[in-house]
Amino acid sequence: MKFWNWTMLLVSAMLLVGSLKALLDYWQYDELAADVGQMMLHQVSAEQVRQQVQDAIANNNPAEARMYLSLATTFGYALQPAEFESELQRLESPLNTARRNVNDFASGFIDGNATSSAGVAGAFTSDFTVIGDARDLWEQYQLYAKGEPVNELLVTLAGVGVGLTAASVASAGAATPAKAGVSTTKLAARGGRLTPRFQTFLLRQGSEVFDYKSFLLAARAEKSLDGISKAAVRAYNPNATQAIQRTAEQVNNIRKVSSTADVVHLLQYVENADDLVRLEKLSLKYGTQTKAIMKLLGKGAIGTVRILRKSTEWLISLLASFVSFVASLVSFGSIRLKK
Repeated sequence: MKFWNWTMLLVSAMLLVGSLKALLDYWQYDELAADVGQMMLHQVSAEQVRQQVQDAIANNNPAEARMYLSLATTFGYALQPAEFESELQRLESPLNTARRNVNDFASGFIDGNATSSAGVAGAFTSDFTVIGDARDLWEQYQLYAKGEPVNELLVTLAGVGVGLTAASVASAGAATPAKAGVSTTKLAARGGRLTPRFQTFLLRQGSEVFDYKSFLLAARAEKSLDGISKAAVRAYNPNATQAIQRTAEQVNNIRKVSSTADVVHLLQYVENADDLVRLEKLSLKYGTQTKAIMKLLGKGAIGTVRILRKSTEWLISLLASFVSFVASLVSFGSIRLKK
C-alpha cells in the first residue's frame, strides 16, 4: 500500500510538472491596437482642440484649422465651427489662397524644400518629372566631389525614385504607387522628419535596390542632370524592389486617404515596419483626421495593448495543472497519515 501511495505521488508530481509546462507554453499575449476613441475621450479636452484651431488660424493654415474642427465633430467635442467661420473665410479668399500657394509650389518644385501643403505638392510634382530626383542626386554628388558628407538615405531614395519612374513608364503606371510612396518618404527625409531607426530600416531596404556607391563613382563622368539620371538607372536593380516597394506602397496608402503633406508629418512617429502597419490602419480609419489625432495623442495612438490569449489549450492546461496539484496534495497527505 505504501508503494502504491508513493507511486501515485510520483505520477501526480510528473503530471503537475507536465501540465505546468504546457500552461507556460500557452501563456501568450495578443497585441491589440490602442483604442483611439477612448484615448481621445480621456486624454484630450475640448479646450486643447480649440487651441489647435486657433493656432492653425494664427499660422495662416485654414486647412489644418478645418481638420481640427472635423475632428471635434467626430469625437463629440463642444466646439462650434461657426465661431471660426469668418476668420476661415478670410484666409480662404481667392487672393489669400493664391498668395499662399503659388510661391510655395514654385519653391517646392525647384528646390524640394517644402513646409506647406503647396510646397510639398510642388516638390512631389517635380519628382514625377524626374527633375526632383535628378536634382537631389546632383546635389549629393556635388557634396561627394568636394569630400563632404553625403546623405546616404537621400541618395538611395532618389536613385530608387529614378528607377521607379522608368518602371512606371515601362509598365504603363503599375509602379506609380511605389514611386509616390518613395517620393513622399524622400520629402520626409529632406525635412529631417524620419526617426534614426526608420532611416536605418529604409536604407537597408533601399541598398538592396540601389548601389549608391557605384552611382557616385559613375557620376564622375556625367556633367548634366540627364547624365546623372542615366548613371542612377545603371545602379538600380529592378529585381530587388520587393521589400522597399511594399513599404513605399504602405506610405502611399496613407497619402491617398490623408495628403502628401500629412504623411511627411506622420512619418516622424514611425520607428519600424510594425509602426508603419499600425499607422496605415489608423489612417484608413480616420483619413484626413489622422494628423490631428497623432499630434494630440502622440505615438500612443499607434501603440498596442498586450492581452493574455485565453485559448482552449490554455484553459485545458490550467485545469490539468489544478487537478494534478490537488492529486499531489492528496497523495502526499495519504503518505503522511500512514506514518
